[in-house]
Amino acid sequence: MSYKLRLNDIDRASGTSITSQLVDRLREAIDSGALVPGEKLPTTRALAEEASINHLTAVRVYRRLAELGYVTSAVGRGTFVRSVPPPAPDADDRDPVDWQTAVLPEPRASFSNEMFLSTYMIPSDPGIVSLATGAPHASLFPSAQLGRLADEILQDLGGEALAYLDPDGLFELREAIAERGRRYGFAQTPDEIIVTSGARQGIDLVCRAVIAPGDVVVSETPTFIGILSSLQMSGARVIGVPVDEEGLDVDALERILARHEVKLVAVQSGCQNPTGQDLSPRRAARLLELARERSFFVLEDGVYATVRIDGEQRRRLRHEQPDHVIYVDSLSKTIGGGLRLGWIAASGPVRQRLSWLKLHNDVHTSSLVQHVAHRWLASGAHERLVEETNPLYRERRDALFASVRARLDDEVRVRTPVGGHHLWLTFRRPIDERALLNEAIRCGVTFLPGSAMEAEPGGNGAMRISYARLEPEEMDEGVRRLAQAIRAVRARAARPGIAALS
Repeated sequence: MSYKLRLNDIDRASGTSITSQLVDRLREAIDSGALVPGEKLPTTRALAEEASINHLTAVRVYRRLAELGYVTSAVGRGTFVRSVPPPAPDADDRDPVDWQTAVLPEPRASFSNEMFLSTYMIPSDPGIVSLATGAPHASLFPSAQLGRLADEILQDLGGEALAYLDPDGLFELREAIAERGRRYGFAQTPDEIIVTSGARQGIDLVCRAVIAPGDVVVSETPTFIGILSSLQMSGARVIGVPVDEEGLDVDALERILARHEVKLVAVQSGCQNPTGQDLSPRRAARLLELARERSFFVLEDGVYATVRIDGEQRRRLRHEQPDHVIYVDSLSKTIGGGLRLGWIAASGPVRQRLSWLKLHNDVHTSSLVQHVAHRWLASGAHERLVEETNPLYRERRDALFASVRARLDDEVRVRTPVGGHHLWLTFRRPIDERALLNEAIRCGVTFLPGSAMEAEPGGNGAMRISYARLEPEEMDEGVRRLAQAIRAVRARAARPGIAALS
C-alpha cells in the first residue's frame, strides 16, 4: 500500500491522535479512489510496521474505519475496502455520525472490556500464537454427529423444527437438562430450567433480574470477564474477593458483609476460570450459611465444572440452597460455543422474573439448536464426549505447565488447575501488563492480561494463558515468545529514558 499512500510521516507532535490521523488518511484514500472497493488492506502487523506504530493502534485504526463504514473484515481473510461506499457527509461537512456521539449515553469505562476487545478482536494472523483464547479447537467439536442429528430433526419434524417455542425453552430439552441437574445437584425438575443463548446471556439475565443500580455485589477476583462485565453494566458497586487454592476467600467476604448490604455473590464453584481451582467444601458450606443469614443471592457459574481433569465431579452449590443459588451453565466448552446453548436453574419469584426477561430479550433460544441439544443429551453422547476430551485437556495442561516451568519459572508463579482450559500466572516482580501485551503481540503471541479479569486491578501483574486450542509444540513456541517479550519489557524498564520513548 505504501506506493499509494505514505503512512510513515505522521505528525506525532500534533494535538490530533495518531489513530485519528491514520483513519483520516485512509478515508481520504478511499474517497479519492486511490484505494478501490474490494481492495485488500495490509494486515494490522504490516500497517503497524509501515506507520511505525504499535499493533494495538493499528487494530484501533481498522476498527474505527469499520465503524465508519469504509472497510470490512473477515476472520482468516483480512480487511478490505467496502464495495458499498459509506454515507456522504452533510452539506456543512460534519462527520455523519457525530450526532450519535452526542446522543449516546457515556460509555462505562472498563479495563476488562478494553482488554477483551484488544486481545480477542485482533484480525486473524497466522503468525500469532494465541494463548488468549480459551475455546477448544473446532476439530474437537462433534460436528458430524450434530449434523446428522439436525438432518434427522428436519426430516422428522419438518417446519415444526423451526417454529416458535416456549420462552423457557423446549420442554424435552429442559427435561434432559433437569436429568443432568439431578445428577450434579443444580436442579430437580424441568420447571426450574430456562434455556438461554449461552451461559453469557444467562449471567446477564441474572444480573438484570436481581441487581439495581447502586447495589453492592461481590465477585471472585480474578474471574470470567463476562461476569465482571454484566455486574459492572448493571450499575452495581463491584467488590472483589480473592481466590486461592480453596476458591473464594470466605473470610474476606465476611469482612465485606460486616460493612455492606450485599445483594449478590458471583462464584464458580468448580474448575474456576481462570485459576482452575475448586471451592472447598468447608468454604462452600460457609458461603451458603452466610447467604441464608444475610439474604443474598449466589450466582453460580458451572460452565467449566464438567471440564474436570483431576478428581471427581462435585455436586453444585445449588443442591444445598436452591432458593438462594441461581445456577448458570452451557454446552459451549464441550460441543461448541457457536451453538449458543446454555441454561439457568432457579426457583421462587426470581425464576418468574428471569422468564419474563428472557421473553423480552430474544423471545427464545434458536429452535433448531434446542432440538439438536435435546437429542444430543438424550442419546448419552455428551457423557462419552466428555470422557474422550478431558484426558486430552490433561495432556495439554501438563504440556503447557511444563513449558511455563522451563521457560518462565524465574518470572511467574503457577498452580496446577484441577480442570478448565487455563493456567493463571502471577508475576514474582511487578510488570506493566499493557506494555507486555504490546510487546508480546510484536513477538507474535497473545495472552489475556490479569487485570482484565480482576474487579479491582492491581498487584504485581498476572496473565491467563490457555491450553484448549493448541497442540503442545504450538503452546511451547507461544511460551518461548512470551519469555522473549518479558525480557524486552524488563530491559526497557531498566532504562527509563528508552521506556519513556516506547
